Amino acid sequence: MFKILIPEDIAESGKRYLLERGYSLKVGVPTDIETLKEELMDADGVIVRNAKYPKEVFEDSKKLKVIARHGTGIDNIDVAEAEKRGIWVTNGPTANINAVAEYTVAVLMALSCMLRPLDIATRKKDWSLRLAMERYELKGKTVGLAGFGRIGQLVARKVTAGLGMKVIAYDLRDTIDAIPDVEVTKDLDHVLKNSDFVSLHMPSTEQTRGMFDYKMFKKMKEHSFFINCARGDLYIEEDLIRVLEEGHLRGAALDVYAEEPLEESRLLQMDQVLLSQHNAGLSEESKENMSLHAAMGIDQVLSGQTPEWPVNHPHGV
Repeated sequence: MFKILIPEDIAESGKRYLLERGYSLKVGVPTDIETLKEELMDADGVIVRNAKYPKEVFEDSKKLKVIARHGTGIDNIDVAEAEKRGIWVTNGPTANINAVAEYTVAVLMALSCMLRPLDIATRKKDWSLRLAMERYELKGKTVGLAGFGRIGQLVARKVTAGLGMKVIAYDLRDTIDAIPDVEVTKDLDHVLKNSDFVSLHMPSTEQTRGMFDYKMFKKMKEHSFFINCARGDLYIEEDLIRVLEEGHLRGAALDVYAEEPLEESRLLQMDQVLLSQHNAGLSEESKENMSLHAAMGIDQVLSGQTPEWPVNHPHGV
């Protein structure tokens, strides 16, 4: 019987899938490095959520054959080290794309309608904003998408078909399926200076970490909005605060941060910034999908199949 470690609990769909196939599960353990290291020594597979998995966590795991990411991002896993050790890493790249895309559209509309400052003023019984605010409709406006993978493409389809918006998408790949009213370019500066909203949809890599700094923000169209529901290390928080305070950007919506949870930041006092809790990809449907897809990756590897969503390909496997 294979033992599967699930340090951070997941939805029932994945656990049920594994139990029905005869796996032994251990659910809920502390996620500090020493505990994970000890727990993984006799595990055949592990489902990873938010905890970090550097190489020291699994370097003594003689039985470990698969690390399945609950969700998409794998920046908390040392994938290269896992590959050296013959350990598969899988993820679920389609599990929560609709949840993130819908959330992106929701915050885009909230920024456009000024829902946060209106809510704050109304609770204070201050009705002066009703006629004083400058609200602009989304129809005919342009969304710039920095990254045009599965989520970016779904956002593009929703805002063009549903809201009558235009889209300029930045992507370095040569082959991208054409979508009506979407311009795809390798020129990020072109995207920034021509977009009323810029939304990030790229992974955290050596090339993208810290990409959106003060210089990059200043390239954005004056009085535009910045949206990040992707990864918290893609932007420099202090630089974003600076351009907001200077008035170059009109507002922002942030779901992710370099340090989470967000506890000490001037962002917390900025009424023009909409803040959430790294929950863009969390819907009841996506929780079930992410759980099931992670379990499927575990089973595919341990039953001798090639996983449907491999992140790596271990040598000799």
